[in-house]
Amino acid sequence: MRLRSVRLKNYRGVDDCTVAFPIQGVTIVEGDNEVGKTCIPEAVNLILNELDSSGKRAVKAIRPVHRDAGPEVEVEITSGDYQFTYFKRWHRKPETTLEITAPQREQLTGREAHERVEAILNETLDQDLWKALSIKQGAELELPSFGSSSLGRALDQAAGGSEIEGREDDLWKRICTERLKYWTSTGKAIQERRSLADGLDQAQDAVEALEARLKGLEDDVAEAARLAEDEGDLTARCNEADEAESKLSEQWAATESLRTQVNHLAAVHTAAQAQHRQITSDYGHRQEMADSVKAEREKLAFLEAEVKQATPELALAEQNSKEAFDALAEAREARLAAEKHLRLANNDRDYHRNLIEKDQVSERHERVIAAQANLVEAEATLDASLVDDELVNKIEEANLEVASARAALGATAASVEATALAPLFVLIDGEEVKLEADTTYQSDVTGNWEIVIPDVIQVGVQAGTGSRDLVAALQAAQDAHDRLCAQGGVGGLAEARERAEQRRDAARCRDDAIATIKQDLRDLTPEVLALMVKRLSKRVASYPADRPKSPLLPSDFDEAKKVASDAEKADTECQAELERCERNASKADGISQEAKRDAAVQAERLKIARDTVEMAEQKLEEARQGRSDRQLDEALAADQAKVNEADAALEQAENELQAQDPDSLQARLDNARHSKNRAQRDLEDNRERQKELRVRLDTHGEAGLHSELNDAISKHEHLLREHDRTEARAEAARLLFETFEKRRKEAHQRYVAPFKEEIEKLGRIVFGPTFEVDLDTDLRVSRRTLKGITLDVAQLSTGAQEQLGVICRLACAAIVSPDGGGAPVVIDDALGWSDPSRLQTMGAAIAAAGHECQVIVLTCTPGRYAHVGNAQVARLPG
Repeated sequence: MRLRSVRLKNYRGVDDCTVAFPIQGVTIVEGDNEVGKTCIPEAVNLILNELDSSGKRAVKAIRPVHRDAGPEVEVEITSGDYQFTYFKRWHRKPETTLEITAPQREQLTGREAHERVEAILNETLDQDLWKALSIKQGAELELPSFGSSSLGRALDQAAGGSEIEGREDDLWKRICTERLKYWTSTGKAIQERRSLADGLDQAQDAVEALEARLKGLEDDVAEAARLAEDEGDLTARCNEADEAESKLSEQWAATESLRTQVNHLAAVHTAAQAQHRQITSDYGHRQEMADSVKAEREKLAFLEAEVKQATPELALAEQNSKEAFDALAEAREARLAAEKHLRLANNDRDYHRNLIEKDQVSERHERVIAAQANLVEAEATLDASLVDDELVNKIEEANLEVASARAALGATAASVEATALAPLFVLIDGEEVKLEADTTYQSDVTGNWEIVIPDVIQVGVQAGTGSRDLVAALQAAQDAHDRLCAQGGVGGLAEARERAEQRRDAARCRDDAIATIKQDLRDLTPEVLALMVKRLSKRVASYPADRPKSPLLPSDFDEAKKVASDAEKADTECQAELERCERNASKADGISQEAKRDAAVQAERLKIARDTVEMAEQKLEEARQGRSDRQLDEALAADQAKVNEADAALEQAENELQAQDPDSLQARLDNARHSKNRAQRDLEDNRERQKELRVRLDTHGEAGLHSELNDAISKHEHLLREHDRTEARAEAARLLFETFEKRRKEAHQRYVAPFKEEIEKLGRIVFGPTFEVDLDTDLRVSRRTLKGITLDVAQLSTGAQEQLGVICRLACAAIVSPDGGGAPVVIDDALGWSDPSRLQTMGAAIAAAGHECQVIVLTCTPGRYAHVGNAQVARLPG
């Protein structure tokens, strides 16, 4: 299919726009945003697919919002042997018209026209190919897939495949349909087969369950007889376990009484230890209090010595700080004086600089004014001048033509000569002429010539035919010469040359004036230049009066610059001295403040130490008043004796308890109880099991089990035969599918090669000679190799992926599009992620593909496709 033209009217924001496309090559449609570029492919899809009565959202969205009119689309298309013009209007006065001009003329309207276009496109256009070759603006970045059967068939035929491919596709569909009766698309058994297999397994389970039930009845009879024999032995075991448990329980009760006595003695021992620990703690606390009083007194004496030693250091630090701040004040005053002197020196220097700048700017302004006057005069001269070098050349050529014609006439015309013998008046060609005696009058006769002596004689001379032609030529040359002179307003060649020289002088004067104005104005205007002169003049005029009288103003700019430099050095030295004094003052102040802080801290520590000593002595005295040191020693000795006595009693009781070995006794008693419980439980389980077996045997017996087993076996055999038949068909369908699929893959490889070669041919234009690609089963690029490095497409940059997408579409179109086949490649503002160098090579690739197919590029950025050398450009109005 080829698009020849598209016209949009009242379509969204497009009033009326028509774009024509060559049937082969690259067409770039340029335009600003919202002028209708993206509407072109959208409109083509709508006119080909939607009725004029459609109420779909996509059709409603194209109505114009600024006028009450129905959107219209008209396309001219060539598809296969058909060429037609197709028109549709939606919403208001819906209309559809179709005019087919080849292979034979047809004219249709309404739904009939719509259905006829559908039939033509179904016959001649691969719809999947049409969609695959379009890149929509803003669509998700994805490489195209060319794996559908229709696209594969197109590529296969383009690569030399046979026409039988279409029939093979039908057979392949039937094979796939047959396979899907038994297998899923992923090669697993379908639900019906799995259900049949599950039913077969269930039937097998039912047979095995019935066989197990018959065997179970026989086992239940044997088990019931065995349980009846075991009941007597279990009863004897219960009696023995009960007697052993009673004897061990009595021994355990005696041991528990002894354990209670041990616990009482342990409590007495614990209380004695607690009392002893309390007395010990009180004794230790008393020692700590005495030691604390001694330590605090020593610390107080040390602090008093430190305070006495630090007093002279504090006085010295304060004196140093005062001297440093006095020096800082003097440095600040010197710095202020230096700054004042520096400002004055800088102002003096600026004054002299302004004087120089005023003179320079004044000279520039005067040159500009003079040049502007010269420019006005030169332009006036140029405007008034009608003669240029070209006209001078023409007048000179015409003058030569006149001279040449006159010379030719003079060489062939008759010549008349009359000599007066006496003074007289004669009429020559009607003009009165006075001739003196012996005066000769000569004239060339080019026409009719006459001389008359009044009342005496009349003589006439007539030129020949050749002379008249030369006279006409001379007159024509003279007329042309006169017209050119009149055009320039001059009387002849000499005046024309003079006027041309004046024009050249005026042009040189104009150019000199323009250069002078440009050089002196630079980026200013005459008004700004005049304002600068005025401002500088005012500034230099007022400065001497406003300046202090002392010191004296320097005589010139060099002296002022030297004074400013000296003042700057002095200011720098004063600044350095000020910074040094500031550092010294800061350092001395820090030392002084630190000494003061240390003195204050020491005073506070001394006060705290005195208070601490007084408090510690007071606490020690209060403790001794409550219990003296002697009383504390006696209480400690008495409590130690009580602890020793409790230790001895507890040790004796624990030895007696240990002799009874309570842990072993506990283990034997627990085991006896567990043995008793186990024997009782086993006896109960035996009786319960006998009861269950009697109920089961009475309830089920053997009635009906053999009949159920036979029915289950019959059902299992039926399902087994059906399962075997289904599996045989499934295996045959699988084998046929795999065999035919292998053949299709072989055919697939036949057209993969030319498609891969075409992609790599275009890709090498973009990426260089090392470019290679791998294609998957859907003919989508899966990997790219460049300079020996192979990467999956997902690992490539966004720009590279986009470039590959464009190249693949161009390659496919180039293969399937010879002789008007295939479909156009539509690129809607792609390559936005490409750098300038890639845009250049991509332009070359698009141009190369344009030799084989139709490429339509829609863009709002013309520079992006400037490198498509053979492109035709259609500019949409804004």
